[in-house]
Parts: sequence; C-alpha cells; structure tokens
Amino acid sequence: MVTDNTLSVDVFTSIRSLLVATQPFITNSTTSATTSAEIRATLNDMGAIRPQIILNPISVNESEWKFGSFQGHKLINIVIDCYAGNTLGVDQLRDQVSWLLKENPINGIELVGISDDYGASTVNDEKYHLVSITASYDRE
Repeated sequence: MVTDNTLSVDVFTSIRSLLVATQPFITNSTTSATTSAEIRATLNDMGAIRPQIILNPISVNESEWKFGSFQGHKLINIVIDCYAGNTLGVDQLRDQVSWLLKENPINGIELVGISDDYGASTVNDEKYHLVSITASYDRE
C-alpha cells in the first residue's frame, strides 16, 4: 500500500520487489542460454557487460491544489534503465519490465503511461546498450 508520507519509498520498494521476484532475463539468440538481470539502484560498471536493470530515484509532482485543503493529484515518475551488451538484450528487458508494470498494479496509485528511449554508453572501453523506461503513475 502506498501512503502520502512515504510515497517515493513505497513506489520504489514496490517496483524493486516486483523486479526481484520475477527476475527479468535475456536469452542469447544463438545458444538459447538465459542470463538474469541484476536489479540495482546504480550502474555496476566495474566488471564485464551483463544485463542490469537500474531503478532511478522517484520523481513526484503535485498539482491541482484545492483552496483550504491538501487534496490534489500527484504525478509519480520512475525511470528504469535496462543495460545489456546488445540491442536484442535491451529489447528483451524492456518488453519484460513494461509488461510487469502493466500487469502488476500498485495499490493506491494508477499507471497512466509508459514510454522508453534508446541509447548507448561506453564505460571502461566497453559498449553498453540501454533503454530508459519512464513509468508514470497518478495518485489523487
């Protein structure tokens, strides 16, 4: 259950718990071997490229304050970065994470949108492919 006084922590914990419990993975298209993604709060760029899902801090925007009351909408955004060694890997992670968010509602808030954006990064002379998923929730 999400409450106003611990909103960011509740949303972060709910999404992290969901990802840890379901352990998204990538499948090698040549060998059919699977590799589970690490669920982290920061990119581990100290080792070899492996699938990682990074939960970034929660952003909460409040609007529509009513005169004399604390009622209004809270728009909650979380950016989830998926890293892998190739574009197929990030596509697989993006599809799994997006599906999990859609199919597992968080009590007390409503999912209103999911968007994503692709990129690439070179860390320690290795190329990472990434997709950033922004999940937007609304709380009245």
